[in-house]
Amino acid sequence: MTNHAPVTGPFRITVESIPTGVTLDVGAFVERVVHDVVAALLNDDAYADRFAALQDLQPQDPHMPERSLPFEELVADLVAVAGTKVPVYGLQALRLAGRVERCAAPAVEALQALDKVEAIALASIMRGEGGAAA
Repeated sequence: MTNHAPVTGPFRITVESIPTGVTLDVGAFVERVVHDVVAALLNDDAYADRFAALQDLQPQDPHMPERSLPFEELVADLVAVAGTKVPVYGLQALRLAGRVERCAAPAVEALQALDKVEAIALASIMRGEGGAAA
């Protein structure tokens, strides 16, 4: 079985192949971010008051979604409280890089092959050997 989790801590990161590259699952980190945001809303009256004010500003017509500048400002402030960096330490950093490289290689090769086929087809069309020019 392939190890899909090259990073086990402090935040678990799994890497899986997709047709066009890889996905990095940082669910443990997102859980921490959500925890920090909820804690800020519950424990800091300034954030709670701003959130309550935003609820009052919501449009009454559900078919007319609107976002106000205070919404964007609160989002930015909560992102700053929660943080945005996922630490990866020591050998786990190398395992993560290796796993991403192994998973991404087939997608990169396929995209390069597709680019080569498209370039050949375009050159053929430009020489009048195929496509609409034929």
